[in-house]
Parts: sequence; structure tokens; C-alpha cells
Amino acid sequence: MERQEGAVPQVTMRIGEPVTQATLEGTQKLRYFTGRIIDTPETERGCRTKITVRIDGDAEKLWQGWTAGIHRVSCYGNLARDLARFARFTGLELQNEAV
Repeated sequence: MERQEGAVPQVTMRIGEPVTQATLEGTQKLRYFTGRIIDTPETERGCRTKITVRIDGDAEKLWQGWTAGIHRVSCYGNLARDLARFARFTGLELQNEAV
């Protein structure tokens, strides 16, 4: 981001859309939370694509338990059921970080 070049595009995601953010923690756990996009801030710091999310659940719990770094995969929609099926299929532990 700082050099204004990179291997990925900068995407402006749509405000108001439901979103799921997830990350793998090692090879054992899949952490995720869901919410709705409320802003797409333009700042010089951080990842190329930035969103502000109103969390479905307890934002304080999400913040207090935050692990596995800042890089998450963001997808439109509430994918909790799909993640649960994926976790069962792969044997991953699934954790909703905001409940």
C-alpha cells in the first residue's frame, strides 16, 4: 500500500452489505464473525481494501479475544452456515469470535 503498487487490487466494497470475515489459525481453527459494512475508509495505513463493520454479536468480546493478526478474508453475505459445513467436512474447529 505504501508504494502504491502490489499484487492485489484495492476494492471499494458496498456500504450496507452483510459481510463475513474469517481467518485460519494454524491448521486447527477457523475464526470468523459476521456483520454489515458501514464504511469504506480511505487511509494510508493498513491493507489496500478497508471496511468498517457493525458486528453481529458482541463487539467487545470480539475485540478482547482478537488473535491471529489483522489479515482476514472478507466475503459478502453471512456465510456462517457454509463455514459450519466446511469445518465439519475438514475437521476444523469453528469459532464465531463475536458470540
